[in-house]
Amino acid sequence: MSFPKAPIKRFNEAPTCAPPPGSYDIKTSDPSKGPVSFEKSQRFKMQMEDGGVQPNSNNMKPMPSPATTRKLPSLGARPKSLGRKSDKSLIAIKELKKQKELEKEIRILIGIRAQQHKKLQALEEDLAKSESKLSAAVREKNTLLANVASLEKQLLELRKSNDLLKTKMVPVKNGDMKIKLNVVQGTVEEKLAQPEKLIETERPAEEKYDSEKLLECIVELGNVAEQDDDKYKLHIVQLQEIIESKNKDIETLESTLHLKETMLSTQTEELNGKCKILEEQKEKCVHEYEEKEQVMNAEIQCLKEKLSIEEQELQKQQKIFKETSADMHQKLLKFQEEVAKERDILKTELKEAMDELDKLHTKEAKVEKLLKHLEQVNESQNEELSQLETKLQRKSAELDEMAASHKNIIEKLQEEYNQLQFKFGETATEFENYKVCMTEEITCLKQDKAVLQERLTEMNRTVQNATHAMQEEQHAKDQAKEDCMRMLLDSQTKIALKDAEIDKIKESSTMQIANLQGKLEQQSEELNKKLEIERKTVTEKIGADYKKNIKTWRALYEDLYNKVKPFQQQLDAYEAERNALLNEHGATQEELNKISDAYAKLLGHQNQKQKIKHVMKLKEENTQLKQDLLRLRAQVAKEKQAREELQDQINEIQGVKRFDPSKAFQHPSKENVAPKTPFKESNRNKNQAVLH
Repeated sequence: MSFPKAPIKRFNEAPTCAPPPGSYDIKTSDPSKGPVSFEKSQRFKMQMEDGGVQPNSNNMKPMPSPATTRKLPSLGARPKSLGRKSDKSLIAIKELKKQKELEKEIRILIGIRAQQHKKLQALEEDLAKSESKLSAAVREKNTLLANVASLEKQLLELRKSNDLLKTKMVPVKNGDMKIKLNVVQGTVEEKLAQPEKLIETERPAEEKYDSEKLLECIVELGNVAEQDDDKYKLHIVQLQEIIESKNKDIETLESTLHLKETMLSTQTEELNGKCKILEEQKEKCVHEYEEKEQVMNAEIQCLKEKLSIEEQELQKQQKIFKETSADMHQKLLKFQEEVAKERDILKTELKEAMDELDKLHTKEAKVEKLLKHLEQVNESQNEELSQLETKLQRKSAELDEMAASHKNIIEKLQEEYNQLQFKFGETATEFENYKVCMTEEITCLKQDKAVLQERLTEMNRTVQNATHAMQEEQHAKDQAKEDCMRMLLDSQTKIALKDAEIDKIKESSTMQIANLQGKLEQQSEELNKKLEIERKTVTEKIGADYKKNIKTWRALYEDLYNKVKPFQQQLDAYEAERNALLNEHGATQEELNKISDAYAKLLGHQNQKQKIKHVMKLKEENTQLKQDLLRLRAQVAKEKQAREELQDQINEIQGVKRFDPSKAFQHPSKENVAPKTPFKESNRNKNQAVLH
């Protein structure tokens, strides 16, 4: 019998005390000598040739222990598994890094979104301020229109008073003249009647004397009548001049009023147009912001759908992996059963060998030297095995640390491997105790080894297929993440462009509002000056009438003030409700701050599902708070309108006008006189302070 050569040398080492396996030949023994007969001289012949040269088929090969036969294929397969596990650990580390980068980008995007939300809130505040300014301008316009209406009423009253004076003057003049003429005629008739009587009595003596006196009286009466006519004519001329001057003043006032009305109408049209433009710009901004929000929400939903799809795929792959692991476990169980059967066969063969050993005791002297050599070889191999076991333990520890996800499979394989080692160790002890090497057993073990190698190759193939599938999934995940990153970059660029557009619109709107404010201030100053001039001119003419009516108006005002006192409580109640609403708004702001703090804390957490759920909850709460805020603003606006309406009603009940005529035209300065030098800013401010 001959021992065939081992397929592979374990290590390329120099020969030590004993020749390495496969480096000596053995001749075939005669069949009469027995199955284990050989010559000593040829057995330990050293061959100095290279280890790659194969001896003949009848070359002797030392019987490897069962433990070494089991460990050799495992040693050949372990570096591959090490490389694969290191690749998997590197892939897992890359995935974790990518996940952390994505989380950082999500946080950055959330911060950018918060900044944009703050910018939009600032824009809304600016728009609210501009709206308040426009409303103030509209109120000023309304006050000016009310003042113009009051002036028109005053003009109508002046015209009526002028007409009344004219109508009064004409009959007075005619009545006075008629009365005087009648008196003169009566006196003349009386005096004419007296001379007739005297003539009758004393005609002859006093005719001349009476006639002379009558002539003198008639001349005197004619002179008096002529003087009275001249006086009345002068008075009539003066009154006509006054009426003409008043008519001219009225015409000038009407012309100025028409000009002011045209100016105010043009200004109101311009302001309305600008207000419409600003409202359109506001609507555009709001519409663009809503579109942005919709696009971002759609992108987020797409990303969520992709994540759900990837999670489903991962679950499917996990199921497949579990099924494959179950199949592998079943195969391992079958393999254990086969090993048990082979062990039984080996036991039977060992019994037969024991029977043969009883026959071979006579040949032990020849075999002792060989056994000593084999013991030395076994010791060296055991030392190498111990070193390899220590190395394997170190490498297994490193692999366990690097590949935490594959621990269960590796532990099962290690347990099965240890069981096999234990079984083969028992067989090795049996072989060492009996010190017999049987060629048939070696052939059987080689066949088992080949079967095991085939099975191990199948296992490696399945593991390779699984790793390939995992790599494909990882590649798909990387592609999806790249697509998400591209989408996020596109959205960021779009948002930056929209922010630039919004900044430009803000700058243009602020410039326009500043220009409008300057124009409105100039126009209001001019109108105030003109109105004050007109008020002075009118009040100088009608001051006496107003002074008479002041006492009556004061009495009426006091009565109405006493009547309006209960309304003051309602106004105070409205103010209290407004303050309560403002306090509620402050409480909501505090709640928002708390929610933002909790949100910032949760962003540091590692659980992405909790993050997504919490972000959705925060979005819902944010929308609810926005709706509440809009509702509160609407309530405040309604209360403001109701308060203004109540104030208007109170003013109407009290008879209080927006412009108090009792305070008008009581300035010591002469505004109708043109200044010698143009006004500076200080002079303008002084004059405005004097006017107000």
